Amino acid sequence: MQILKRWLLAGSISMLASCASMPPTTAPSSLEVHQQHLASLANISQFGIKGRIGVQTEAKGFSGSMQWQHQSERDDIALFSPLGGQVAAISQTADVVSLVTSDNKRYEAPDAETLTEQNLGWRLPMSGLPDWVLGRPNAHAIINAQWDDAGRLVKLNQDQWDIEYSQYITTGDYQLPTRVTLRNPHRLTLKLIIQEWLLP
Repeated sequence: MQILKRWLLAGSISMLASCASMPPTTAPSSLEVHQQHLASLANISQFGIKGRIGVQTEAKGFSGSMQWQHQSERDDIALFSPLGGQVAAISQTADVVSLVTSDNKRYEAPDAETLTEQNLGWRLPMSGLPDWVLGRPNAHAIINAQWDDAGRLVKLNQDQWDIEYSQYITTGDYQLPTRVTLRNPHRLTLKLIIQEWLLP
């Protein structure tokens, strides 16, 4: 019996020593996974989306469909009524932003926020939207950010906008949002439902 006890004790000590000598295995941290996800999104420089947009302000609302083509130097957005008629066509380049209404009147302004507020009654935040719609911050300061276990943003506060991501989809090699809600302090809410991602 004594021999058996000594053998079991020696075996236990040997196993503990073996475990102690093995390098610890650690899973990637949440921040690391988030950074890896953002690094993959950095490869996207152009895209197209088809979907729906809902707008709510204190004074008015709008809902309809949207088509958007984004390139590094140009954005083209078409907004349609629920019945399919085109409400506005917005084009943005480095030099100018233009908006053509349903009655073919053309307006221009230095930025999309001013142009859409003057002609549609609400601000479209084009200075940040091409990044935000992909689920990534823009180059400006981040006030707050939260992400899930897969590293994808679920909340972002930037440029005085609160952005929430409630749904993602796998498109090619990417995890991209399909439901995005944006709110600013002026009681403006924009809801984007992305039905189709078009990547080159």
